[in-house]
Amino acid sequence: MKIVRNIFLVIFTLAIIGGAGYFGFSSTVQPTPTAPPAPKTVAVTTCDVDQTVTAPGTLINTSDAQVKMPVNGRLAEILVKPGDHVAAGQVLAELDDVAKTEARSSLLEAKNNFETTQKTRVSMDYPRASAAYLEKLKKDIKAAQENVALMADLYKNSDDPVLKTQALANLTAAQSKKDELIAKYNWYVGKPSQNDKDSSDAKLALAKAKYQAAQAVLASLEIKSPLDGIVLDVSAVTGQTFGADDNLFKITDPQALEVKANVTEEDFPLLAPGMLVEMFFDARSDLTVHGKVDRIVPKRIEGDRPLYNIYITIDEVPSGLADGMTADAAVTIAKHAGVLCLPRAVVRASGEGKAVIKIWTGAQTETRTVTLGLRGDTNVEIVSGLKSGDLVVTK
Repeated sequence: MKIVRNIFLVIFTLAIIGGAGYFGFSSTVQPTPTAPPAPKTVAVTTCDVDQTVTAPGTLINTSDAQVKMPVNGRLAEILVKPGDHVAAGQVLAELDDVAKTEARSSLLEAKNNFETTQKTRVSMDYPRASAAYLEKLKKDIKAAQENVALMADLYKNSDDPVLKTQALANLTAAQSKKDELIAKYNWYVGKPSQNDKDSSDAKLALAKAKYQAAQAVLASLEIKSPLDGIVLDVSAVTGQTFGADDNLFKITDPQALEVKANVTEEDFPLLAPGMLVEMFFDARSDLTVHGKVDRIVPKRIEGDRPLYNIYITIDEVPSGLADGMTADAAVTIAKHAGVLCLPRAVVRASGEGKAVIKIWTGAQTETRTVTLGLRGDTNVEIVSGLKSGDLVVTK
């Protein structure tokens, strides 16, 4: 037992000596320093910086057409219903035969008057008679002059009062015949005056207008669609008599849409026609639709808030949109494309287009002063002080 106890004492003593040696050694060695933990960062990238103005609004149709009754009359047949798609020139309704007969009669009368007036005007630009006819008139005038001279001699040399009276009557008749032939010759060799031509031109223009109007009336008796579109309303009734210009149909082009939006008083001075617009529609939430500002109305909308209307054209109207639907528009008032940028939330400007930020080098943080450019809706342009790929501390 004594031997076992001695062995135990030796082992215990060695353990104490070894432990003391270890702790003594470790107290003399310096600890290895550790790197600080990496902070949260965001990289400087290249992007487009956009500054926009929001403009809520609605879709409006720009191509509604009212189809009217062309003349007083009764409708014989209605060929379309609301919601029907129609093509330009497609017949929508027809009048009865009574109206057609009256229109054809009016057209024939207008045509005859136009042709007669046209011939009269055309004749003013050409000689009024042929050379042969004018030569014949000259001979007739010469013969009339000789007859006047003969009648004058008979009158002068007659002593009998009765014969003298008869000779005077014959002389007067001969003189009148000669004057008539001379006047006739002068008219044929003369030209119409400018007043004559102007008067004839006016008559011809009026006759042509009446003829064209009669043609239009006859053509309109088959009441046709003026455009490709959809029938919205039908007021026409078969067998019912309508007056000229009564509304019969309303047609719309479903693709002829624009956005009527409004902007605040603060944003109004920032806008100009031609600015690009992105639009979003609840009816087509899967799409971003593009367009541009077309018109700006410098008149405040009635209401409690100071708002102003703008009109936006759509580059390409997608399917599924219709008049009256809501729209949200974002008008780009400034854009810098392909510039260095950071998220707007990361950069806090300190004035004069500068900002103080921290970057992470991979081992430590450094403070930088950077120059800012356009401050967009979601990103800020970095003009100088950073390069692409730099890691900016967010917190």
